[in-house]
Amino acid sequence: MKNQPLSAIDSAFNNQYKGLLETQRNISQELENYKFDLSANEITSAVYERMMSFWYFNVENCKDLGRKVNTTSADFFTETFLFFLKTVLKQYGLKLLSEENIQIDKSNKKTIRPDISVWKEDKLIAVIELKVSDGWKGKTIIPHLDDRKKDIQQMYPNLFFGAISFWNCFGEGVKTDNSEYIGLFEFAKDNNHQPTGKTIEQIIERVTENK
Repeated sequence: MKNQPLSAIDSAFNNQYKGLLETQRNISQELENYKFDLSANEITSAVYERMMSFWYFNVENCKDLGRKVNTTSADFFTETFLFFLKTVLKQYGLKLLSEENIQIDKSNKKTIRPDISVWKEDKLIAVIELKVSDGWKGKTIIPHLDDRKKDIQQMYPNLFFGAISFWNCFGEGVKTDNSEYIGLFEFAKDNNHQPTGKTIEQIIERVTENK
């Protein structure tokens, strides 16, 4: 009996992977008229479920392949956050850009490229930095964010500057009600990850209040 060609055997994976884009577009269309409830924490939950799905495939796949280093999750976290936040902020008449060069001094020589910038027409109203964890910056993560906040608010003093980390890397500061730096979940080796009580919705409210 003749074997199937490799392309035919592997087509199930390729078709499902390519199909994710159409799935995402269909979800986006469905969300255009969706009434988001910022008190329900549903966006934070949706981001959590997507991240868990990402890690399930990539961590288990690396185990199957005998790979010692897991696939980087930072880009997927940014794209997941972008997907939901763009839809929500559009309902408030706001525009969201990612990795846009922003001038931070009057000489126009110094710029930064934040993960997220939020605009009301041509007015910059918010910047949000995204982290999966503190990464290589470790304990210097908060001073690093403080420096970026100081730099950008010299040009945009009324701008809201915030940061969201999937795994809480901000310590006790996350428990402050008006904290601009929030960690969403406490990492646990047994996968019993507990929410910190801080949510993406809280940052959305801070952004929309600032418009």
